[in-house]
Amino acid sequence: MIENHIYLLDVFRKRLGYPELKRAVREQFEAFGAKPVVVEDKASGTQLIQELVSEGIYAIKKYEPKLDKTMRMHSVTSMIENGFVHLPDKAPLAGRLLHELAGFPNGKYDDQADSTSQALDWLKKQSMNQWTGFMEYLTRDAETRNAERSWR
Repeated sequence: MIENHIYLLDVFRKRLGYPELKRAVREQFEAFGAKPVVVEDKASGTQLIQELVSEGIYAIKKYEPKLDKTMRMHSVTSMIENGFVHLPDKAPLAGRLLHELAGFPNGKYDDQADSTSQALDWLKKQSMNQWTGFMEYLTRDAETRNAERSWR
């Protein structure tokens, strides 16, 4: 994320058993230096989070979906429509991903669309948390200043 713009550099798409999944996550983490690595905290993702953290990959962040796939995609669509999400122009991933996004939720496949919406939702929440934290700081600061004035 750079100045509220999100750049999707690559998509790894493959159906894997758990040992291969764990190895693939580690390889992608090392290849891209990804921080954070967002993993859905459900099913095999829970075990994956626990094992990778215990092996020293502290960049792992849990993602706990609160909405179903369709509603989650609706909640992040404005980020895409307003031009804040970017794909490389000539990347092989772009055509397949755009096809899947355009067909969501009625397409044959939805794994890439779902993981994209999860990533965007996670990023949106992080951005909101930072803003909320800043607003809380300003509120406390104003309360402190008002309390100091009332003592004078």
